[in-house]
Amino acid sequence: MATPELLPLFDTIAQCNRCGFCQAGCPVFRVTGEEHSLARGRQAIARSLILGTMELSKEVIEALEDCLLCRGCTAHCFPGIKTDEIVTAMRHAYLKRHGQPAWRRLLFRNILSDSRKLEFAGRMALWAKRHGLATAMAKSGLLGGPKSRLNVVNRVLPRMEAPPFLRGEKDSVPRPGKVLHRVGYFASCGLSFQYPEVVGATHRVLARLGCEITILDNTCCGRPAHSYGDLDAARDVARKNLDRMAGAMELDVILSECGSCSTFLKEYGTLLKDDAAYAGKAEALSRKVRSFSEFLVATGSVQGLGALEGSVTYHDPCHLSNRFGKITAQPRQLLKSVPGLHYRELPEADWCCGAAGSYTFLHHEEAKGVLDRKIANVAKTGAQVLATECPACMMHLEYGARRAGLPVQVRHLSQVLDEAFQAAEA
Repeated sequence: MATPELLPLFDTIAQCNRCGFCQAGCPVFRVTGEEHSLARGRQAIARSLILGTMELSKEVIEALEDCLLCRGCTAHCFPGIKTDEIVTAMRHAYLKRHGQPAWRRLLFRNILSDSRKLEFAGRMALWAKRHGLATAMAKSGLLGGPKSRLNVVNRVLPRMEAPPFLRGEKDSVPRPGKVLHRVGYFASCGLSFQYPEVVGATHRVLARLGCEITILDNTCCGRPAHSYGDLDAARDVARKNLDRMAGAMELDVILSECGSCSTFLKEYGTLLKDDAAYAGKAEALSRKVRSFSEFLVATGSVQGLGALEGSVTYHDPCHLSNRFGKITAQPRQLLKSVPGLHYRELPEADWCCGAAGSYTFLHHEEAKGVLDRKIANVAKTGAQVLATECPACMMHLEYGARRAGLPVQVRHLSQVLDEAFQAAEA
């Protein structure tokens, strides 16, 4: 049976000339060597589904789920085919026809769409990790074998010893001496629970630069649901965020230091373009969103940094790379502006680290292969600090460094700048 839902993509799919240049940029293909892991193979699957020579079966969708959605293939594709969009469309078609696992439906449509439920679930996970419950369960075998998904989650996640950042804790936000910018802060789920220290660093940097910070009443941005093909859930989350952040349109900018969040918020206009009630609001919000480094460089106000010793390199999160957000020069400019800090360029800096949100939990062997290549490149730089702008990347890079015994400190860009400001004040 044909898959008519994919018919609008046929002209795009037809641009694939099967040259195979996508091999050069696909991290997963470098690990598996499987044709279905390659953009060319994914295009062939989509073409067969449209023509009805292949069924949209469980086996087919499993072959598509190992895609990182990183657009590494797009960078080497002469027509510039965005294979991630085609894979997402195929996942959506499968979901509409066969449904999705109960845990995903609960996560995307119930927990991530409600900030109170999200924060409750996050706090419970933190409690289990912090009090050693997850580790004890792993040792007892209650989480399954060493390769079980729950065991993988427990190994990869950081220790998370700091209290989480909750959206209601607005009194902790520092005040600027003089207000130059009115910033709406979009709290990232990953940073709020895994790296609340990054949130604190971001707020301190913004306050030093004259930013009056308003903590927005947002929930998840919706990217996780979108990546797994649940486009309806992603649109529902986007609508809820638009309603809850309506007041933010009076601010100068909406900012997130999570590259995945900021880039997806910029896509709200496209996501809701066919929704008459929300299209205009979505487009207006998208125009107001900025990533952390993008905003800082645009304001041109990062001055007064103190000296830091050592060397630093930078990993481009996929969603900030030239294949998505095109925010690559800004973080490097900021790192190079720190006195005493020697910048070393990372080979294949824009290659995916293998985290891809929850990809490493569901396809851990492939993700480890991708991560090993990334960590080997980090080692070549000899840098003492590895900076980035994505909590999932931070998590996976820290895990890779632990596995390899590499003495590199993984830091968010805002942490590096915060340390430089503190050095100036010492």
